[in-house]
Amino acid sequence: MRIFSIGLTAAALLVSAVSAEAQSLRLDDRGFSFKFGPNDRQGDVEGKRANCEVYARIAQVQADANDRFRCGFRGPRWDRDLRPHFTWCRWTPRRVVADEQRGRSEQLQDCFNRLGDFDGRR
Repeated sequence: MRIFSIGLTAAALLVSAVSAEAQSLRLDDRGFSFKFGPNDRQGDVEGKRANCEVYARIAQVQADANDRFRCGFRGPRWDRDLRPHFTWCRWTPRRVVADEQRGRSEQLQDCFNRLGDFDGRR
């Protein structure tokens, strides 16, 4: 459950950082289906699927913020497509998934800190 709370915090932070123009924040999945295939491991499939869906959507929001605010981060971590994030997540332990999401959040926060704060003179 920790990744979900971290994810919601990151998403809320990013939404508040983006201008009020809701159409500029893309949350659609561009036709991608969050489903596991017949060859996927069994067990807590529904919980893992839900975890990976949230992870992939937050990764997309974070990647969009990277582009929008010209942070300049590159590589697979910053791919704006949901599919690779979901695919990577489904075979990765949740602890590692949480660490990856936290890493993106920390990098974005560093970028936002460099941009400055409108009320920093108070």
